[in-house]
This record gives sequence, C-alpha cells and structure tokens, in this order.
Amino acid sequence: MEIDQLLDNAVAEEASDIYILPNDDRFTIKFHAGGSIVTQEYLDNKAAEKMISAIKYRAKMNISERRRPQLGRFQKQDIWIRVSTVGDFLNRETVVLRVIYPEHNTQNWLAEKQFDDMKLKLPDSGLFLISGPTGSGKTTTLYHLLKSIAENKLVLTIEDPVEINAPEFVQLQVNETAGIDYTELIKVALRHRPEILLIGEIRDVKTAQAVIQAALSGHLVFSTIHAMSTKDVALRLLELGVDKSQLEAALTKIVYQRLVPTIDNKQAAVADVVAGMPLKGSPKFTNRWRETLADALKEGKITNETYQKFSAL
Repeated sequence: MEIDQLLDNAVAEEASDIYILPNDDRFTIKFHAGGSIVTQEYLDNKAAEKMISAIKYRAKMNISERRRPQLGRFQKQDIWIRVSTVGDFLNRETVVLRVIYPEHNTQNWLAEKQFDDMKLKLPDSGLFLISGPTGSGKTTTLYHLLKSIAENKLVLTIEDPVEINAPEFVQLQVNETAGIDYTELIKVALRHRPEILLIGEIRDVKTAQAVIQAALSGHLVFSTIHAMSTKDVALRLLELGVDKSQLEAALTKIVYQRLVPTIDNKQAAVADVVAGMPLKGSPKFTNRWRETLADALKEGKITNETYQKFSAL
C-alpha cells in the first residue's frame, strides 16, 4: 500500500489517528475513528519498513534513526499529518500519524444548543478552559468559538504545534529546541496587546501562572488542560501551584468535552459546562451532562452502551 492510499482511506473513515505497529512477524495498521481503534490491514516487515521510510522522508525526519523518538509533519492537500516515531527494544519502529483536518471541517454536537450557548455566553475577559483527553475535539471547538467572536479584534494564538491554519489570527508556535516556550511567547504576545489570546495547552507551573496573569490583566484567554472533569480542572491548576484566590478571580468558564460514537458510525461532541470555580463538594459532573446523553439516547442518536459508558464517567 502507498502512503496516499493509506491517507485517503483514513480520511474516508474520518480517522483522527493512524497507527503502524510492529507485531511478531508483521506490522498492523489501525485507525482511530468513531471513538474506536479498528484494525485495517497487515503488512509484512519489508512493506512496512518501506512505508515508514517514505513517511519519514515526507515528514523531513531522519530515515536512518530508528530508536530515538522523532517528530515531523507533512501536508496532503488541505490536511496536515503530524508524525511521531519511536523504536522498540528490537529496533522496530512504531509510527503514529495524527490527521489534522481543515478548520472548516464541521464538528457535530449531540445537542447543538450546547455550542450555541457557549457562543452566546462567552465572557469579555478572564480564563475560558476546555479539558478532555487527546482527540476529543478541544482545538476544533476553540477555533470555532474564536471565529464566532473575532471580527474586528486582534486574536493571537500560541500552540505546540499550530494545528489549524487561520490567516485572520496571529499564530505563534512553540519551539523548545530554540528556547521559545509557552511562557516566553506569552510575554511576547501580551506586548502586542491582543484582545483575545489562545494558549494551546497548560502543561506546567510556569505556563499555568502566565495564563492566570494574562487573564487577570483584562484579556480573554482560551486554553486547554488535561483533566477528567470540570472539577478536576480546578484541582489540577491548584496542584500546579496557582493561587486559589487568583484562580477564582480569573476563571470564568470550564468545559469538559468528549467525542462519543453515534448510531451513524460518526462522532459527536458532548460537553459539561461550569461557570467560574466549581463549588467545594460539587459532583464531578453536572446533571446536564447526563441529561444531554439521556436525550441523545431517546432520540436514537447513540446506543445504550454508549450512554452507559459516558454517563458513568
């Protein structure tokens, strides 16, 4: 199989990730699509090594390096492919390709009203956070929100890497090798006095504190963080050393988002939304989370298995 055929198949399945994984005497190709990881086909070792070399060549990676982790990316028409490789103890490479679709690629919602409410109730300043696992549509949601409010405003984004090309925004990219990290770029960004700032991800103490200070200085700041519920977002920031009183002052909205498989073998976003700091003793999820899932079940959008899985989070 050629690379382009592999990518065409992945796009047809609306896959978010492609895995090329070594087994005992062959390689397995899997797609992450519709909320599940599905085996597509098998390649013998020679064919797999040829494909991996071709992928690394297109992604401007070191073809001869098979043990150390490498990152790269390349473009196929309007779709970006982000490549990650690493070798195992037998010197066989594992390859993961993240398929990054263009921004105009729509994101379905279990309840369209959820996204409409987010747009209508956006604050003028403060910190708007979206959490959820990798591949849950956080970046797509953020960009759709930005597009809805960005007219005649200076919007500046800081990402690692930039995943969606948006010419109407000023987009900066982290380069750790050159010493250009999130905190350095946040300082640069604030000198431009943007009205809206998007910071790709809060990963560490320095970034968390810089994001809070930007939000407290009157900017509307969007960002993402890895947490398992809206309540866990606040706990995670406190663990990173953010002052509780500053967090309460800065935090205007938290969204926890997941993509759930639908009856038509696609995916739809569902969100749990909390305004401001979650109250002490509050449950991990609001009643609205389960109500949205229950409504989708009644309307025949999701299976009972999906309802049980996500309502039990």
